[in-house]
Amino acid sequence: MSFQSPKRQQGVALIFVMLIFVMVTVMASRIITDLHFNTEKTARQLQYQQAHHYAMGAEQFVAMLLEEDFQRDKQSKKPKDHWFEPWAEQDQPLDTEEGEITIMTLDDQGRFNLNMLASHGKEDKPDKDKLEMLIRLLASQNIDAQVAYRLQDWVDSNQDPLPGGAEDNTYLLLTPPYRTSDSALASVSELRLLDVLTPEEFDKLVPLVSVLPSGDGININTATAGVLRSLSERISETDAKGFVDGRSKDGFADMKEVTNHPLLKNKISKKAESLITLNSSYFSVYVKAQYRDMTFYQHSRLARDKEGKVRVISREMGVFPGWVKTLRESVR
Repeated sequence: MSFQSPKRQQGVALIFVMLIFVMVTVMASRIITDLHFNTEKTARQLQYQQAHHYAMGAEQFVAMLLEEDFQRDKQSKKPKDHWFEPWAEQDQPLDTEEGEITIMTLDDQGRFNLNMLASHGKEDKPDKDKLEMLIRLLASQNIDAQVAYRLQDWVDSNQDPLPGGAEDNTYLLLTPPYRTSDSALASVSELRLLDVLTPEEFDKLVPLVSVLPSGDGININTATAGVLRSLSERISETDAKGFVDGRSKDGFADMKEVTNHPLLKNKISKKAESLITLNSSYFSVYVKAQYRDMTFYQHSRLARDKEGKVRVISREMGVFPGWVKTLRESVR
């Protein structure tokens, strides 16, 4: 039977003590690191939530302005929406506690509603006048008319392709294959599925078009020059730009003011005139909300009913595109 010396036993004990010390140190370091990460994560989440709340508040702020605008129009008995009303002028950053909010509101009826092509009646035949309007809009951007024919086939409910158009038998040959929607568009991004627009053409077209749930017309008070040219082949680029640049800050309140305007007189057909409005029901609100180190982007689509009540019909997150600011500058 052998016994270890006292010094040897002390050495072994010291090693155990050192191992325990190292283990405790590692565990403490891990706990501190995890605590730091969790604290940082929680702080970021709280900042994100605060920025999100700022964006939601901005959305409600614009909705309130639109409802107030409706009441003013009701009192004056002159319903009109234009770029120099309070709902459209909120483009300067608003300072908040430890952050700021930037709001840019667009009138979706100042752009060409692609879903106007989806209203065909019982026989599901294309509305030639609306189709020609889209063709003129495309021509103003040097985009081939084939896009219009493909879009018409995309939103109609039949499988009879127009000349230059395409139905399921075309798209099913692609990789991956897919079918036409055969219904109204849900997003402008569906234009990419037509398989004829280049990325550059898509970027040029997006600021000029919208996708609305109804066939509401084009607001002449907020329409862009490109959209104005879609109303008639007799409206030149110079006419359209001159009309947009010359619009007063009070907006048009009477359709006769529009039809008798020197740049538009005798140039718009009765059919196209029936698609012109002076006020709007659909708006897009682009918000950039910053709180400390967090930035939150939101695009909200608002609908205002006949009673003046505003509701949100969709929301999406993501950096709002640069064309929003460019469009606003081009029409104000």
